[in-house]
Parts: sequence; structure tokens; C-alpha cells
Amino acid sequence: MADEIPKEVLPTESETSNEPIPALEQPIETISPESSTAQIPVNEPLAESVPEELPPSASLPEEKPPALAETQSTKISFARELLIKARNAIQFRKRKKLDRVMTLFLKQSKITNNEVEKFLHVSDATATRYLSQLEKEGKIKQNGKTGKGVSYSRI
Repeated sequence: MADEIPKEVLPTESETSNEPIPALEQPIETISPESSTAQIPVNEPLAESVPEELPPSASLPEEKPPALAETQSTKISFARELLIKARNAIQFRKRKKLDRVMTLFLKQSKITNNEVEKFLHVSDATATRYLSQLEKEGKIKQNGKTGKGVSYSRI
């Protein structure tokens, strides 16, 4: 059977000697029931278990190193630029949809919320927001108060 195992895998003579391993000669410490645990006992207040003053090695540096501060400010400015680009992209898409609603008025003199929903493939609430936005901009006028009787016409 030893003939089938490659020689690199077989242990050498020094590895198979009967000498004790040095790490196992030391006695293993037993844990006594009186030893402290990581949990804070229920009847002791938290303040007693926390030292009043931190050792000097545990204190946090008050100022950031210049390289770290520059890196963080670079990351923050990059994040701001990315956020601005995202907002601009969203506003551009919204403006395109509002312009499409205005082109709908070229075909008809009056439109309803349902027509805008179907034309833009948006929800009822989104269509209402778009029409309200155009009304605030003074481009269209709402006819009627609520319900099926509401229509919008171009000013």
C-alpha cells in the first residue's frame, strides 16, 4: 500500500518519531466556574464596568491625517457630482414626458388624466402630478373640480 502513495505525501522519519510535540507538553488551563465572563451581570451598573479614563493608546486622534482628509473630501465631492448628474438625468426625463403631454394638445383641444396615463404608460398618480406641474407652469388649465368631469385644456 505504501508503494501506491507518492513519496512527497509520506511522512519523513523525523515526523514519525515518538518524541512529544512541544506544544502538547504544556498543561491545558481549565476554566473555573468563578472565572469572569464577557457578560455584565444584571445587578451591576454599567458605569462600574467601564473605566473612567481611557489609556493614552486607546484615545482617538482628534485630527485626521492630511492624506485621509483629502481622500474623504475627494470621495464626498465625487458623490455630490454623481448625485447632481442623477438628478439632472431624472429632471431631463421628466421634462421630456411633460413635453409629450403638451404635444398631445396638438391633436386634441381637451385631454383627461386617463388619456395621459395611456399615452405615457404611467400610473394615475404620476399623470396627475404631470398635469399639476403643467398647470403650475401656466401652460394648461383644469376644467372641472373632481372625478370624471375633469379635463385639461391648453392656455
